[in-house]
Amino acid sequence: MKSKLVLLLLILATIFLRCEKIKSENSAIITGADMAMCACCGGYFIDIEGVQYRFEKSGLPANFTFKDTELPLKVELNWELKSEICKGSNWIKISDIRRL
Repeated sequence: MKSKLVLLLLILATIFLRCEKIKSENSAIITGADMAMCACCGGYFIDIEGVQYRFEKSGLPANFTFKDTELPLKVELNWELKSEICKGSNWIKISDIRRL
């Protein structure tokens, strides 16, 4: 019985250590709209811990809105990287966001 418990704990520890963190809660700054005209351009720029990402304003939670005249805007958010859109272009999905 003891050996089964130890084995189970080792398996669980291995799974949790190998899991990649895909969601983060960070402070950030929405800096402005991306006005470039290309396949992987558009949306808005947001700086999170010194890295610039893009997001779609239409994809924001319904309880959060902003006007371009308010930018730059300090926020706190939960987010995850969108891997299915334009590899290397750093598009994110914001699941929760609030003003700071």
